[in-house]
Amino acid sequence: MDWGILFDDFTAWMGDHGLTILLITAGSLFFYNIVKVFVTRVVQRYIDFRKRSHHDKEEDVRRVKTLTGMVVGTLGAVITAMAVFMILSELSVNIGPLIASAGVAGVAIGFGAQSLIKDALNGLFIVLEDQFNNGDIVKMAGISGLVEDFNLRRTVLRDLDGIVHIVPNGQILTVSNYTREWARVNLNVPVAYSTDLDKAIAVINRVGLELSKANEFCPMIISAPQVLRVDKFADSGIEIKILGDVKPMKQWQVTGELRRRLKYAFDAEGIEIPFPHTKLFFDNAQMEKYAALARLADIAAVAKEQDAAPGPAPKHPAEDEKLPPQG
Repeated sequence: MDWGILFDDFTAWMGDHGLTILLITAGSLFFYNIVKVFVTRVVQRYIDFRKRSHHDKEEDVRRVKTLTGMVVGTLGAVITAMAVFMILSELSVNIGPLIASAGVAGVAIGFGAQSLIKDALNGLFIVLEDQFNNGDIVKMAGISGLVEDFNLRRTVLRDLDGIVHIVPNGQILTVSNYTREWARVNLNVPVAYSTDLDKAIAVINRVGLELSKANEFCPMIISAPQVLRVDKFADSGIEIKILGDVKPMKQWQVTGELRRRLKYAFDAEGIEIPFPHTKLFFDNAQMEKYAALARLADIAAVAKEQDAAPGPAPKHPAEDEKLPPQG
């Protein structure tokens, strides 16, 4: 093998095609980075504009970021495919049959991968209908959690235990979004049946107003938690329903603080928070009947104890008889 000839051939090939392939690769990477930076800056300026105009909404920011990731990823795939076809054309490979065969293969794969197509179509409708975005807290396919990542094929959720769930978009039939525009404190507080309801309602409304004016919770609350109605006559107490509107993803924090403050307020006002218990009531006839039965039971118990008590030991019949003298 003549290495000199191989080196000359390689040098000639590089001079004819290598530089062109290198330029195509470098140009594709450069163009992809330009597109990525451009889209990111446009999104950042949009977010800054929303903040300056005092119309900033967290769901808008999450949606823009979600769409940015999908747009950049799609453009990256398109740029890569174009670069590959240009390189193959430079290598004198007829890309026409490849494109045709790719179309046929795509149809064949489509028939064999219907679930994949279903996932992609469902993901497309999720994006178009703005059902949820990255950073939302949702419930889907029986799983609740934070949306950590989303694309046309699958959604990644992380639940409260830190477990990551990967849900194919084709399995998403119903989406419950806990973080769309605003959320709500929905709390039932039980009080004892002996409680003055007007007093309890006044205390609850006062605590809700104080919570809405607290420095830490004021930015989270849209409308102060207030009593809506007496909701239910439960087994152990009367339940009072409280409602209040809050910022998205703040309902759990506000509800927990409201419970804590209500407990202290109820203790200070002497309002009882009931617990499950059972009370028995008898009329006079029943009381006399059960008292007589109790007396009879006591008498029977005493008699049984007397019968069981040990008496004097029985004497032997020969003890009272005089023994004959011994001969």
